Amino acid sequence: MKWKLAVIGFVGFHASQAVADLEQGMDEYRRGNFASALYEWRRSAEQGDAESQFRLAGMYERGEGTSQDLEKARKWYRLATDSGYPEAREKLDELNQNAGGEAEEAPPGDLRAAERGEPQAQLRLALAYLEGRGVERDDALAARWFEAAASQGVIPAQNNLGSLYENGRGVEQDYAKAIHWYREAAQAGDPFGQNNLGAMYAQGKGVERNHAWAVFWFAMAAQQGNEVAAENLASSLQHLQTRQVRVDAANIRAGNSTDYEAIGRVQRNERLPVLGSADGWSQVYLPRQERLGWIASSLLE
Repeated sequence: MKWKLAVIGFVGFHASQAVADLEQGMDEYRRGNFASALYEWRRSAEQGDAESQFRLAGMYERGEGTSQDLEKARKWYRLATDSGYPEAREKLDELNQNAGGEAEEAPPGDLRAAERGEPQAQLRLALAYLEGRGVERDDALAARWFEAAASQGVIPAQNNLGSLYENGRGVEQDYAKAIHWYREAAQAGDPFGQNNLGAMYAQGKGVERNHAWAVFWFAMAAQQGNEVAAENLASSLQHLQTRQVRVDAANIRAGNSTDYEAIGRVQRNERLPVLGSADGWSQVYLPRQERLGWIASSLLE
């Protein structure tokens, strides 16, 4: 079966400094440079990056690159929880229980702050209702507070609200609304929202199935270290048409013109998965570099 190529326009995502620090920290950690990883993750954690907060907490918990400090571990797990990082709540409760305590309850002031319109308090309250933490579990109230925070631009709330609409938890199932909120989070650079939006395209939920758009969003999320997105990407790439490089060597560019910087080189006979074509340029996925790029369509067979 020949798949019709979808035309996908260039979307200019510029990695924030927080994302750059997160990635640098991951590189240092893989090399065993724990002190350097701690330094990088602390910088991005202080800028509010949820994954950096979670990883920094783990460093303090294990005593990697620093002396073990469970209070600092709790602090950063708590902040990662408030930022919507999925595994942080479980780790925080585990730490508290190992110390002979109990799982943390929702802060008592959150309801009053949420009702005053404070978006982070709305997010914390939504998570508390979703998880039954300190309050009786109530998916409908979770959805209400996620929507309040999401409407104020809180990215984890947007992604979580999309999930509730996709699965019909606390709200009537509505794929169109799920896509709307996933897209809000994805376009803000959130890897969880990007992965979830990609999954909607891959499965044809609320939209016509489109593996080109699925690959686009999975690739964006995978570049930020989202391992689930990397697995999804491998599955969707199988559905894309590939084209062969017809010249000895060609530049791959960050956008669809020579005004954009060259981000890689490909050689004759390499086959590249093609997402779509427009104005004489084709958007492709580069398996070796594990990223998206653009090549002049005339350089492909």
